[in-house]
Amino acid sequence: MLIRLLFLCLLGSQFTVYADVADSVYLNGRVYTVNDKQVWAQAIAVKDRKIVFVGSNESVRDWISEKTRVSDLAGAMLMPGIHDAHSHMVWGGLNKLFECRLPLGAPIEGLIAKLKECEKGLSDSEWLIAGSVWSEQLPNGKFNKALLDKVFANRAVYIVEGSQHHAFVNSKALSLAGINKATADPVGGRFVRDETGELTGELVETATVLASKDFKAASLQQRLQALEWASKLFSQFGITSTQEASGNEAMLSTFKQSDLAGKLKQRVAAHIIWGSPKFARASDTEMEALIEKRAQFASPHLAVDFVKMWVDGSPTPPYFTEGSINFKTEEVDLTNILIPPPALNDFMVRMDRMGIKAKLHVAGAGAAHVALDAVAAARKANPNSKIIHELGHTNLLIESDFPRMSELNVAGDMSPTIWHLYGPTLGNPPLPAWQFRTLYENDVLMTIGTDWPVTDDPNVFPAIQGLLDRGYESLELDVAIKMLTLNGAISLGWQDSVGSIEVNKLANFIVLDRNLFDIPPTEIGATKVTLTVFEGEVVYQAKTP
Repeated sequence: MLIRLLFLCLLGSQFTVYADVADSVYLNGRVYTVNDKQVWAQAIAVKDRKIVFVGSNESVRDWISEKTRVSDLAGAMLMPGIHDAHSHMVWGGLNKLFECRLPLGAPIEGLIAKLKECEKGLSDSEWLIAGSVWSEQLPNGKFNKALLDKVFANRAVYIVEGSQHHAFVNSKALSLAGINKATADPVGGRFVRDETGELTGELVETATVLASKDFKAASLQQRLQALEWASKLFSQFGITSTQEASGNEAMLSTFKQSDLAGKLKQRVAAHIIWGSPKFARASDTEMEALIEKRAQFASPHLAVDFVKMWVDGSPTPPYFTEGSINFKTEEVDLTNILIPPPALNDFMVRMDRMGIKAKLHVAGAGAAHVALDAVAAARKANPNSKIIHELGHTNLLIESDFPRMSELNVAGDMSPTIWHLYGPTLGNPPLPAWQFRTLYENDVLMTIGTDWPVTDDPNVFPAIQGLLDRGYESLELDVAIKMLTLNGAISLGWQDSVGSIEVNKLANFIVLDRNLFDIPPTEIGATKVTLTVFEGEVVYQAKTP
């Protein structure tokens, strides 16, 4: 009996030792944890997709056996994986793989040459769909259908404008869409006309729907290919979780199938579109039905208790479709408000009651004010709700709305990769935009979103550099990194499993080619990710020279 007991003790000891063996160990690094209780470490150990040790090089050796994959970081910086708080993965992948991509910054001659190249292989009746073009690429900064008519007299051409809110079309496209001088402007949009009343071919906001409503939808195979490509791209830039900001049924189905096939290497919060048939390519009634049946699309890496609304348009030239407000009287100009405030309030109350988090696209201070009013209505109706709703972009705010964001527990998705492109002011007239320090001092939870594919790639490091060099509105590096990691997890309620390097959290982390804390801020924008690990799996590794 004693021998048997001794045998069992030894057997139990062997199992204990085996349980303490890591699948992988990363040592000799500068591990920035985003954990205030242990800010820096030298090494981490990973087992069964989770972090099981954070500490010193010496102590981590207790986790190593001949079965452990050991990586010497050689002093490189390791940090939590990036959370992209605002992206469009399927849409972006389709954009890059299956649409005519016009050269960035090219003049009209270069754009025409690329369009002619893309036309090859199209049938006579097919539309030529291309993007993106900014007004500054056009002669005198203005589009006119005549620019395309002389080259594409018999081919309908539809060009997506750079903000993704508007479009440029030629005469053939107008004719096929049934748009003429007598066509009334739709609610929330307009057909631009010249001084004689002639259509220019510029379609603003909801006016794009009439021309794009019959576009052939991408096939499931194309969507899956696009998402797989986008997932690999996100891994290359260190993104291990994201908020998909334009979910419809086709996209939810694509994410789920990709995830179940093991191809999705990000944790995704998919926001279902409501109040914007233009982006949803479906009616609000259809989107309401999707919200009701959303649970059937959930998968291990896809969460679906989220909605997205476009409250206004874009604060960029030449159309300036942002929702504005009188900064003195706080009276909102409803001209560019795309969802009537009473309807928005009612919807927010319902979603909040259902446990659904909302992301509200707000480009102007008036739209932000209306959105905060809607959240206030939800807080009054559902006082026990702990959901952190958020403003998408948070470009412009009136003074009284800074503290209101904190009081209402509303996060700011700051999209600094976009402000990095536009500069410190937005709108017409130009107003100070993206006031990071002011929001921070008002205790507003801020996250970082790329809004890819509005940006050419989902690289956040140039924007991080810009965050540190913005005059009074600058932030410190540790605050910026927290916005990029843990804050995103907190905004979604995921902070117990991701967002920092801590024991029992998922092993989502990246290694950089430089230590961000050891270099001048002017060099941060050039940072490259050399390794991305998602739930313990190496999903990207840079090629060594």
